[in-house]
Amino acid sequence: MSLFYERQETADAVTITLKPHSLYLMLVMLAVWLGNDFLLKSAPIAQIIMPIFIVFMVIRFFSLVRIQREVLVAMKQGRVTTQGSKFSFTNPFRYVIQKAQSSDA
Repeated sequence: MSLFYERQETADAVTITLKPHSLYLMLVMLAVWLGNDFLLKSAPIAQIIMPIFIVFMVIRFFSLVRIQREVLVAMKQGRVTTQGSKFSFTNPFRYVIQKAQSSDA
């Protein structure tokens, strides 16, 4: 899903870039929920905010599961390098996975 990550594949590597937009959106949703809970104390607003927040977190989680599995397998094989920061829009967090070399001798 291109909303949460971007995957680029070349002949020798796979680059997965995690987009920080969803992380910031999740933090804003959490801040709105906490602001409502502590300041406004409005139950009707909470009944709208919480389901949206939960659905968003579940969608984000299941969208990133496949990527995380691929990265974990590559980590066990020692083929992953990371770059960037989770919180940066200009230099987002990247996994660079080197493809396994096939030995056709």
